Order: sequence, then C-alpha cells, then structure tokens
Amino acid sequence: MARDIPDFDDLMAFYQRDPQGFEQFRRQALRDAVERAPCVHRPALDGLLDRIEVARASATSPLDAAIIASRMMRESTERLLDAWEDVQEEIAGLHAAVVIERLRGLPGI
Repeated sequence: MARDIPDFDDLMAFYQRDPQGFEQFRRQALRDAVERAPCVHRPALDGLLDRIEVARASATSPLDAAIIASRMMRESTERLLDAWEDVQEEIAGLHAAVVIERLRGLPGI
C-alpha cells in the first residue's frame, strides 16, 4: 500500500519524539516501496535494502549513516557511469565496423 511521506520537519519532529517509532516507520516505508516495485526488480531491491541496513548498522550517528549512504550512492553512480561508457564504446565500435563494411562494398574503394 502506498503511503504519503511526511515533510522533512514532520519527520524530524517524529524522530525527536519517538526514535524507535520513526525507525519502524522508515523500515516499513522502504519495505512498501519494494513491494510496489515490479516483481522483476524486487530481488535486486531487497538486496540493496539489505546492504543499506548493514551499512546503517555500522554508523555511529545519524550523520555518519547519511555519509555512508551518500558514499554508497556515489559509488553506485560511478559504476553506472563506467558501464554506460563501456556501452558507448561498444556501440561506437559496432558503428565503425558497419561503416567500414559499407565502404568496402562501394565500387572503386
């Protein structure tokens, strides 16, 4: 079931008033998001959620948890960028091969 996420100030007040309740809300909101995802993506999202929870458990403070999460996102973005660059290189190579093959078929070349 989709749930509305309160604004930042409300979440801060919730955390300050009831840290354990906030933690339960956070976990359930993430679980709900995974459950709303297409079935094909759920295993990967479950794995990601597990990695996030392990990383959060190693944090010494909420700020440390945010820094760890930011680092994880940056590393993931870097891997995606590397993969995208590999795809672009592969496409460029295929394109060059097609152009060369077409040129070979032209008379006088």
